[in-house]
Order: sequence, then C-alpha cells, then structure tokens
Amino acid sequence: MTNEKASCGDNAVATLQANVTIPEGMGVEGFYKVVCRDADGKLKWEDEFPNLVVAVGKQLMLDTLLRGSSYTVVGPFLGLTKVSLTPVATDTMTTLVTTNAGEFINYTVGGNAVRGTASFAVSTSAGATPSNVTTSAATSITYTITGAGGTVFGCFLVTGTGAVSTQSSTAGTLYSEGNFTTSKIVTAGDTVAVTYSTTATS
Repeated sequence: MTNEKASCGDNAVATLQANVTIPEGMGVEGFYKVVCRDADGKLKWEDEFPNLVVAVGKQLMLDTLLRGSSYTVVGPFLGLTKVSLTPVATDTMTTLVTTNAGEFINYTVGGNAVRGTASFAVSTSAGATPSNVTTSAATSITYTITGAGGTVFGCFLVTGTGAVSTQSSTAGTLYSEGNFTTSKIVTAGDTVAVTYSTTATS
C-alpha cells in the first residue's frame, strides 16, 4: 500500500512606493567672450570667462517668467568694469557702480558714450532627459576705446525696470558679472568685441 502526500501553496509579495519623484534640477550659467583689436585691426588679446548670475538677477528672471506679470525687456545693457571685482550673490548695480567704483567708461558704442545693448537670438535646445541644454547668445557688441584708455577687468549685464544704457547709472537690476582671467590694458582706438551667451542645463 502506497501512501502519497503532496502539498502545494501560493505565495505573493506586494510592495508599494508612494510619492516617488524624479529629481530634476536646472543650472543657469553664462559666458562672456571678448576679443580686442588695435586700430589697425590686429588681434591684441582675447578671453572667455564665466559669470555669476546674482540673486537679484535670478529673482527678476523667476518673477517675470513665473508670476505672470506683464514685462517688457529693457536692454539688456552690457558694460565693462575697471576694477577687479569679487562677484557675490548679493551684488547689485549700486554695489558695482558706487561702492566699488567699478564701471569702465572710456569707450563709445556706435559713436555714442553708452553701454552696449545685448540683442539675444531665439534660444535653442539640444538633448533630452536627463541631459538637456538650452542656449541663447547675444550678437557681438563692439566698444571703441577712447581718451586715455585704461585697464579693463571684466563685464556686467543690467536689465529690468529702469535699466538704462547711461554709463555709471545704478538704475535697473544687475543680472550677471564676471572677471577676465587676467586684467587687460586697452588704448585709444582699440576695439573690444563682447559676446554674451547663456545656457540652462538640466
């Protein structure tokens, strides 16, 4: 006599993950590219350097983009600096122009003693999640050095309500600022061409 015993059963395991999110961050950075030529058009020097987008610049960007208020782009205006700055997030136009006496003004743009106007092209994007890069670049602005010339240390960008192209004005919102890798000497008749580009990366 054969006695058989068999057993069987089912086992199931269920797991639940709630509130799972895909982390996403975005960094905004920009670069100034500067080329200097003498009165005869010969290359004297060139430089390319990153900038710091200051706190008030970030606030302006987010407020005008996300709060839904009407906004007309003013400028943006691009100027040159005459002292070595240590860019910090709390800097403003008053910090740059008044506190640090930081604006270089021995130049003209288009024959006038004004800051250059940065005209940005339509932005373009490349790549996909998780690596997407969106870029926008302004057309090159040419500064013709006048008078005694001097030493140039970097560049800044100002925009927002009240911003003007008037040299040494503290009006408007400082967006970004940056120093050359080393200071540059310019003389009357030199031309300094500045191109500003910015990228948002996620």
